[in-house]
Amino acid sequence: MVKRANPHRTGEYRRVTVSRADLDWWWSLAREVRWTWASTYANSAPHWYVVCGKVRGMGLEDFLKVGELIRTYGTPGKFYSYTNLYLINPEGTHKVWCMWSDDPDGDDVHGINLARTDRTYGPQTFTTADVARMQQLRLPPLD
Repeated sequence: MVKRANPHRTGEYRRVTVSRADLDWWWSLAREVRWTWASTYANSAPHWYVVCGKVRGMGLEDFLKVGELIRTYGTPGKFYSYTNLYLINPEGTHKVWCMWSDDPDGDDVHGINLARTDRTYGPQTFTTADVARMQQLRLPPLD
């Protein structure tokens, strides 16, 4: 099987400096963004999403910053067998996440998903492989 290059990767990624203060920036912006309802998943996994390049008021740097916020301050969770990090809003009602590649890099943030936190999918228990995936995703805080 030949692995194709991710078309969203530029190969020139540099880490954006994020801090806990950026969490306030993001959740304030998230309230203003026009989210698209994922109608295909309306019954099975209801959520909204935004795509880089299609959101007024959000550029590539903003998407990269949100990706780093998720990878730095996100909480581990699972969507059935898929392990990811989820950034939960201060009220605890919503979470955002990105779909990272097998070899996550900061510049593969081309979409951000939003869902309510009151639904989970599958057991939220973690195997050794899940822990390894979380370690692969996690970025150390810079503050």
